[in-house]
Parts: sequence; C-alpha cells; structure tokens
Amino acid sequence: MMLITTSHRPTRRTRSFGHDLERVFPNSLYVTRGKKTIQDLLMEAYDRGYERLLIINVWKGNPLKMTFIKVSPDDWGYLGYLYLHGIKLQREIGFKGLNPIREEMPLVVTTAKRVGLDHIAFAQVFAELTNGKFVPRGEKSLMAIADRYNTDVLGVIERHPRGMAINFYRLDVTKERPVGPLISVKIWIMEDGRRWDYKEAFGIKVRPRGKGCEAEED
Repeated sequence: MMLITTSHRPTRRTRSFGHDLERVFPNSLYVTRGKKTIQDLLMEAYDRGYERLLIINVWKGNPLKMTFIKVSPDDWGYLGYLYLHGIKLQREIGFKGLNPIREEMPLVVTTAKRVGLDHIAFAQVFAELTNGKFVPRGEKSLMAIADRYNTDVLGVIERHPRGMAINFYRLDVTKERPVGPLISVKIWIMEDGRRWDYKEAFGIKVRPRGKGCEAEED
C-alpha cells in the first residue's frame, strides 16, 4: 500500500508512530530515512511496488504533519497534508508488539455513527490519501463492513473536541476496541484546493504565528 518514513532527524516517538502506521496500513513498510532525498524515497517506493509515500514531519519532538505523495514514474505528485494536534501510540492504548499485515487487503475508511458532514468529507479524503476504500457507515456495524470488503483493518473517523480524529481497528487482533494509533487532526489540505481547519469550523480567532512554528521539513 505505502512506504512510510519521516523527515530527517526524527525523534523516538516519531519513529514509533511510523511503526504503528505500518501495522495498520496493510502490506506497507516503514523505513529509516537516513540521508535519503525525496527522489530516493520515490524510487524505493516505486521499486517495491507501492502507490503512496507517506512522510511524517516533526516539530518539537512530536509528529506534526503527515505528507502523502502519489508514487508513479510519470505522474508522481503531492496529494495532501494532515496537520496534527497530537497522537496516541498503540502502546499507550494498551497494544504492544502487533505484527504488520503482510498480505493484500483493503484499508476500509468509514466514520463513527452520527457524525457531521465534515467527518464524512474527511473520511473520503483520507481514503484518497491512503488509496483506501471509503464506505459510508450508516447503521452498519464495523464487523459487517469488514466482512463485506474482506478486510481486517478499518480506519474510523471520529469526533474530537478540537477537530476530528482517526482511529484504527485490527479485527484479527480484537473485535472489541480500536488498537490505534489515535490521530487527532486539526487541519487537512488537499493539493486540489479542498481543505478544512478546525478553528475556522469552530469560529476560533486565529493569532498570528511566530517564527519557528513550522514542522521540520525534508
């Protein structure tokens, strides 16, 4: 599905986040960035047969931005970005040592029940970014959706006090609760102009940002 890495000089928490994502994106791989350029990473992703490259950017020691890039020799390009409030790792939720899924199955993206239109729009966007499959939730159970699309992995868009959140279910591990990581999203931006900002959505006044408030780039 995708090659996952970080910006240069990642922290331990950022690397742990990358490994957690490897465990919920089927048939994906986390690799150490080292001195690799974007071009190096794109070539590696292409050689391994991946359709997406995900780079986790860091600010003040924590993951702040997720950058998704389409992998194609003729038509590669940036797809979109998620700016994060914060994350909760799998080990912080109570799951340690999960094995990655080394087989082909879709990542199904849906929503919790009774969410707003913004959550549904973001579920569609997240499916685009990850090359997953968006499935409207309605009144269906997660088990019913997973059975219908023959998968063990679901990304579920949930309400969050400061925006919206992504949580992940591994039904081969437990059918009772999500395994994480839990990702709190404050802004999402697509290259085609679609975007959402929790401050704008909630009517919060935005203060001017000072210098040095950007994620560490590539």
